[in-house]
Amino acid sequence: MQHRLRRIIYALALVAIPGLFCINSAHADNSLSVEILDEEFSLTRFTADGEHLVLWVTPGFGSEVRAHKVARSLAQKGIEVWSVNVLENLFIPVSVNSLRSLDGRYISALISEAHRQSGKQVTLMTRSYGALPVLRAARLWQMQGENDNPSSYLSGAILISPELYSEIPPLGQPPVYDPVASATNIPIMLYQGDKRGNRWQLDTTLEKLQAGGAPVHLKIMPGVTGLFYEEDIASETFDMLRKMPAEIARSLPILAKTPTPVTAAPIADIQQPLQKNLDLSLQPFKGQMSPLAIDLMSVNGKPFKRKSYDGKVTVINFWASWCGPCVEEIPALNRLRQSMLGKPFELISINYAEKPEQILEFMQMVDVDFPVLVDLDGQFSSNWNVLVYPATFVIGPDSRIAYGVNGAIEWDSPDVINQLNALLPGAQ
Repeated sequence: MQHRLRRIIYALALVAIPGLFCINSAHADNSLSVEILDEEFSLTRFTADGEHLVLWVTPGFGSEVRAHKVARSLAQKGIEVWSVNVLENLFIPVSVNSLRSLDGRYISALISEAHRQSGKQVTLMTRSYGALPVLRAARLWQMQGENDNPSSYLSGAILISPELYSEIPPLGQPPVYDPVASATNIPIMLYQGDKRGNRWQLDTTLEKLQAGGAPVHLKIMPGVTGLFYEEDIASETFDMLRKMPAEIARSLPILAKTPTPVTAAPIADIQQPLQKNLDLSLQPFKGQMSPLAIDLMSVNGKPFKRKSYDGKVTVINFWASWCGPCVEEIPALNRLRQSMLGKPFELISINYAEKPEQILEFMQMVDVDFPVLVDLDGQFSSNWNVLVYPATFVIGPDSRIAYGVNGAIEWDSPDVINQLNALLPGAQ
C-alpha cells in the first residue's frame, strides 16, 4: 500500500518539476548495438552535437526513469550520453556482489568505442555500487595505453554517492575499501547525498581516493538520499534532479582541465573479498564496540534517553522508510515485542536521517508498535558503525552487545525468541 502511494506521489512530483523534462524530439534517445570484446552490447544513446560524451554506467537496480530523463536534458545541452547496463548485457544476475566482482574490462573497451564512434571527450559516470567497476575500467584504460597521445580523451569520472567497499563486514566493524579506491588518479567529481547511509564515511572515501593522486571535486547534496532512487521523494531530491543536468554540464569542463595521467597509479595486492552477505539469523557480535548512550528525540518530539542497558535485553533497530527490507520486518518486530511483554525487554528503533513529518506520514500507513527515535543527520547511526539498513543490535542485561544483524530477519521466529529468552536475567 505504502509503495503504491509513494509511486503516485513520485509521478506527480516529476510532472511538477518545471523545465527539467521538456525534451526536444531532435535529441530523442535510441538503441545502439556495439561489439565489445566479442560480446554484443545494447546501449541507450542520447545523441547531441557537442564535444562531450558521458558514458553512464547504470548499476541495474530499480527503474532508470529518472536517469534517462536527466540524460535527455543533457542531450539538449549538447552533451551526448551512452547509458549501459553491463550486468544485463552479460546476463549476470543483478546484485551488489555482481557489481563488486566486475573487473572493468568491458567498460574500459566501451570508453575506447565511444570515442572511436563519436570523436568526443569521454567522461565516465555512475552511482553507488557502479563506482568500483568504473574506477577499475579507468585504470585498465590507462594501463592499455589508450591515452598515449597528448589529446587524451578520457576526462575523468562523475561519481554519485559512490560505494567503494569490497565487502560489508559484520555489524559494528568498519567497512573494507577495495584497493582500486587508493589506486585511482583520474579527475573525479563526487556528488554525495547527505542522507545516504554512506555519508559519514565520506572523509575516509576522500582519503582513499586522494591517496592514489586523484584530484577530487566534492559537492554535498542536502536532503538527498538516493538521487535516482524512486523511493526518495523528498522535495530536496527533486530540486537536485532539476539542477543535475546543469551541474553535470558545468562539471565536464572542470574535469577536462586536469589531464588524466598517462600512467595508472600502483595498486596494492588484491585480496579475495569475503563476499559477506546479509544476515539471515541472529549472529554473535564480533565487534569491539560497547553500546552507546542514547539521547535523541522521538518522532513525536519527546526526549528519549538511555544511559544504561543493565538488567534487561534491549533490541535497537536502525531503519528507514525508503528501505524495503526495513519495512518488511516491522510486523515481525511488532510481534516480537508482543511476545516479550512482561519480561525485562525493550525494543527501540532509530530512524536514519528522515524528517519527523516523513516518518509520521509513513506510520499512518504502517503500524509501528515500538518507540521511533529520529537520527536527523545520520551521525548517531554512523557512531554505531551502521553501514546497511536495517541493522539491529541485541544488548544483553550485562550491557554488552550479544548479537548483531545486517539485514532483515524473522524476529518472531521460535529460534530468535529462544535466543533472546536465553539472554534474560536468570536464564541458564
